[in-house]
Amino acid sequence: MFRKSEFEKHYEKGQDHLKNHEYIKAKEEYLECLSLKPDDLGVLNNLAQLCRIIGDYDKAKSYNEILLKQCDEELKYGKTEQLLILKSNALISLKRNDEANEVINELLRENPENLLGLFHKAQYMELNENYSEALKYINQVLNQNPNNIPGLLSKGRILVELGEFKRAENCYNFVFKLETKNKAAINLKSELIKKMHNQTLTAHDFMLNAVEAWDQEDFESSEDYFKRALEIDSQYDEIWFAQGELFIRTGQIGKAINSFNKAFELNPNSGGIDRKKSFYHMLGAMKKINGILGFEKK
Repeated sequence: MFRKSEFEKHYEKGQDHLKNHEYIKAKEEYLECLSLKPDDLGVLNNLAQLCRIIGDYDKAKSYNEILLKQCDEELKYGKTEQLLILKSNALISLKRNDEANEVINELLRENPENLLGLFHKAQYMELNENYSEALKYINQVLNQNPNNIPGLLSKGRILVELGEFKRAENCYNFVFKLETKNKAAINLKSELIKKMHNQTLTAHDFMLNAVEAWDQEDFESSEDYFKRALEIDSQYDEIWFAQGELFIRTGQIGKAINSFNKAFELNPNSGGIDRKKSFYHMLGAMKKINGILGFEKK
């Protein structure tokens, strides 16, 4: 039977930690990988991105510089999409945007439908305030993958710059169906509401506070922030839906059902159809168990 190498074991553990947002543990596994293969481009790229996420910018810069040097060395022997992607990642992270754009153009000549190339091209156009071109490229990304969250957030930002506020709001609302607690979407929607209605404080500001408290497992504060969000404006189904998720987490089944019911009253597709079905199935089962245990009245 084929046995995984030590490198593969550490790499898979790193990937698992990354999926679970356990960034320090992921970094430790990738460092083990790097000790076994010091010139592995994928590991260098992952370490560079991780260091940026955890705020170690000097290390991130160092890994990106090493990655760039290694990519240039390997490109001498042949051009591949993967090498061009990794090189563009390094250049973007190092804020060498014009150089990155040249590499992206090269990548799109190799494959005009390369998803990451199209996304980076849209970002470059957005950065240079060429919003119509940015929209064209991000639409190509979303044509390939309609559920691409970074693409949807990017499209929302671009549409705001083009003055198409309602379409931008639709992008953020679609993200909430995919990921109710997406902080970037919450923040961007808050900024949009402020711009549209000349507000200084929005319900989504408190929703963001609620999600951040939840991430710290401060459930009492999270519940309070959701309450304050809904006191400001109770018309947003994503806030009711996220609050329902919190009530499930804290075992308040009756409150969860009420919160979800309000979300679905405002938007029958709140949270996405599949999630709606799974939540109701789970709540029904939990209610039965609570009834058997005497915690829930029939």
